[in-house]
Amino acid sequence: MYKILFILMLLSIQVIYGQTPEEQKLIDKSLKSLDSIMNTPEMKAMEKLTEAREKKQKSNTEPEKKNTPKVKPKFDKYWVNTLSSNNDMKLKGWNNGVADLGFNYNYDSRKDKVEYVKVGNIKADGTIILNPKHEIPVLKPLNNFKNSNVFYDIHNPDSYQYTNENTGFKLNSYVLVYQNEQKIGVLTVGNSAKVTRNLLTPGDLYFGDEGYMLSWVYVEEACAIRANENWKGDLGNTGTPLIVETNVVYNLSFKPGWNLIKTEIIGAYQFPNAPEEDRSRYKKHEHTIITKIPNDATYFFRSAEHY
Repeated sequence: MYKILFILMLLSIQVIYGQTPEEQKLIDKSLKSLDSIMNTPEMKAMEKLTEAREKKQKSNTEPEKKNTPKVKPKFDKYWVNTLSSNNDMKLKGWNNGVADLGFNYNYDSRKDKVEYVKVGNIKADGTIILNPKHEIPVLKPLNNFKNSNVFYDIHNPDSYQYTNENTGFKLNSYVLVYQNEQKIGVLTVGNSAKVTRNLLTPGDLYFGDEGYMLSWVYVEEACAIRANENWKGDLGNTGTPLIVETNVVYNLSFKPGWNLIKTEIIGAYQFPNAPEEDRSRYKKHEHTIITKIPNDATYFFRSAEHY
């Protein structure tokens, strides 16, 4: 920049006044001296500094460009590797071919194998056929339910009242999905993806998402479970106490053979400022016997990767 200004000044002098040969020699000498000066490290540094200042001034006059952050899709644990059915009992997006549905009743540690009876199948097009008929060969006494209740919603075991408590009994809130003798997932039934997952996940059992899920029960003889517990205590998951009051009702009269239980979550406490794991808790669990799968029920397949 300085070099250009100096040359322009000399040229203007030449144009306006003219010059003698001696003056021309003086000008040529001055230009050579200017070239050597402009190529020194100090002048180059000054030139870069000037360019930086001009660039900064230009950027300050231009409108600021805002970078819009890319929004990542929210992770939804309830639908990871999950398929659901439509109104004609067909899983949408099913492409696993034919699969068997099994009701597990025992684990053989010697063979490292789950033992089950077949209770239905999934056709190649995703249509679900669920119709348990077979007897269950290995059962435990009904009164063992207080030690094996998967819902963990009765806090005082003395709340349970049994009829014919020594008869054989087995409950599952899901059926296994097998293909070529390999477990590929589980099938649950209810009206809520959240409820059917929460009630199978130990850390989420007490969430207040409302809805219901179904469980299958096999008993040897007619029997019953009754309970009605009002409880108040801490149902926090994150270390911060969440003191709530709950009511849990079991009103279950079983006939010999296969039975169907509806477990319904009714009412919820909401804690919007709590961590995600503590934002809701149920008010009531109601367990009742039903005779058939409700018309509004949805079938949820979840891959073995998560169960």
